[in-house]
Amino acid sequence: MKRLLLPLLAALALPTAVNAESHWLILTFAISGASLEKIEMPSAEVCEKEGRKWENSPTQRQVPRFRSFHCVVGK
Repeated sequence: MKRLLLPLLAALALPTAVNAESHWLILTFAISGASLEKIEMPSAEVCEKEGRKWENSPTQRQVPRFRSFHCVVGK
C-alpha cells in the first residue's frame, strides 16, 4: 500500500502541462442599441465556423449588416 501511496501523492502534487489558452466567440448585434455575447469555444477553427453561422443565419436577411463576430484568444 505504501508503494502506491507515494507515487500517487507525487502525481497529484506535481504540476502537469495544461493548455491554458482559451478561445472565445464574441457575437455582436446592433440596431437601436448594441448587444454582445461571449461564448467559450474549444478551438479557433470551431470559433470561426460558429461565427460564420451567426453571420449567415436565415434571420440575417431581415436585418443586414448588423451582425458581426470576433474570435479572441484568452488565457
